[in-house]
Amino acid sequence: MKIVTWNCNGAYRNNYKRVFDVFDPDIMIIQECEEPDKLQNVIDGGYNIFWVGDDKNKGLSIISKNYLKIKKLSVDEGKVSYILLVQVNDDFKIAAFWAMNSKDDKKQRYIGQVWTGLNEYLDELDDKTIVIGDFNWNVKFPLSYKLYGDLWDVIGLLKDYQIESSYHYLKDKDFGEETDKTFYMYRKEDKPYHIDYIFMPKLFLENVKQFSIGNYVEWIKYSDHMPLFIEF
Repeated sequence: MKIVTWNCNGAYRNNYKRVFDVFDPDIMIIQECEEPDKLQNVIDGGYNIFWVGDDKNKGLSIISKNYLKIKKLSVDEGKVSYILLVQVNDDFKIAAFWAMNSKDDKKQRYIGQVWTGLNEYLDELDDKTIVIGDFNWNVKFPLSYKLYGDLWDVIGLLKDYQIESSYHYLKDKDFGEETDKTFYMYRKEDKPYHIDYIFMPKLFLENVKQFSIGNYVEWIKYSDHMPLFIEF
């Protein structure tokens, strides 16, 4: 199984072929992705598309090859704007996020949304759940106000389910000490951050075939975020 998560910085229809050519993914989790109507004209019928968003030009999508049996699970989009929950065959679930600034509830900004979403749907969370996406957060980010939960809270919650960050598990890195970056503010190489994640069940991580984060030189012209890829 090959999975990619990428904040494409909009207009995925213009760059999806690069993702297909480089990774040939079975499942794509794409943030800032346009609505399905704009994609279906360019992506052939061999793919299923699930999408959620308030702006038809920028939302969260899960795109999968149609040999997979994927069922969308019910969520209350009024509580967490950009979350998609799906069941993949009878093998595992995916909880996909695009963590955004919350104008209505300051405590639910960015990683606070991931924490809220996970707790809202704890009955769907188990030790075969992949939690993935653009969390817009690193443990070293300063915080002058309280969130419902921060990244350390998310890490601790998922650890209870034997779910670990792929990067930190496979690279043997501590949180906050990442040498590989996933986001470059203003697309500047000297403003790097690690804010995108693939949290995987530990039993899957023990059988990973490949994990990678996109290279700045190769991907920065497409987006300020780098794609994260895993095969297991």
